[in-house]
Amino acid sequence: MIVPHSGKSTLSISIPIIILKILGGLFAGIVAAVTIFAVNLSISYKEIKASNQDLTVKVRDYNKLQQQLDYFVKKTQTLEEKMQSLEKLDNDLRSLLKNDPALKKNIDAKQVADNERNYMLASRGGIDREKAMQDLQILESKLPQQEESLKELKNAVIQRNQRLASTPSIWPVDGRITSDFGYRRSPFGFRREFHDGLDIAAPYGTSIRAAADGMVVFVGYKHGYGNMVTISHGYGFETSYGHTSKILVKRGQKVKKGQIIAKVGNTGRSTGPHVHYIVSVNGTLKNPANYLQ
Repeated sequence: MIVPHSGKSTLSISIPIIILKILGGLFAGIVAAVTIFAVNLSISYKEIKASNQDLTVKVRDYNKLQQQLDYFVKKTQTLEEKMQSLEKLDNDLRSLLKNDPALKKNIDAKQVADNERNYMLASRGGIDREKAMQDLQILESKLPQQEESLKELKNAVIQRNQRLASTPSIWPVDGRITSDFGYRRSPFGFRREFHDGLDIAAPYGTSIRAAADGMVVFVGYKHGYGNMVTISHGYGFETSYGHTSKILVKRGQKVKKGQIIAKVGNTGRSTGPHVHYIVSVNGTLKNPANYLQ
């Protein structure tokens, strides 16, 4: 019923109870639908927010992984460059030592070409992970071979240094050569005789040095040579020092190149203070002048 304030006639509307029930039901249904929609919307929002946060974490982890992969690629490239430098050094050393008997193998053109191959990886914009792993495996397989090769070179250099140290190369005394190696007229007559060493004149008592590393194998008096020292240097080399006045080493003693072993004298068949210096290789007499620097 509607009663206007103007005094006009009232308006009365009659609504059946069934209509009110229907309208009430519709209103309740709308409220329920809106409520369900709001709840679903809230749940979806939370899920989307959670997914977004998870995606943000994954993106951050991916960027971190990408940076680590870039670092890995750069490190692999650096290792490959160092490996190539080592291979070049290996090749250069083998070229210098190509005739050295301690080396088991020699360098050839194919080996050089193989060693100079460039295993460069892709840039960050297009990293090939499979290729990166293949290159790393190649690098890993080459490391033991390179290590073994360098060990062989090290052994060759050590043996070469040992041979050099054991090769007569210095003057046993500082003096003047008074008689050469080979046939000469005897200073004790007019007949020709073979002179098996060099006579190096020096003042009486001058220090005599070992011409190379080795071991003393003889000390004592020998007919014609007087007081004598003989040193075995290995690799077939042997040197002897005759006419000494005083011997300063013992048989079996190891000596180093340049070590003082005796004093200049005039013992034995001699015409004055000097060293009779003898060099033999594998039992064959050699001209000592060829071993003086």
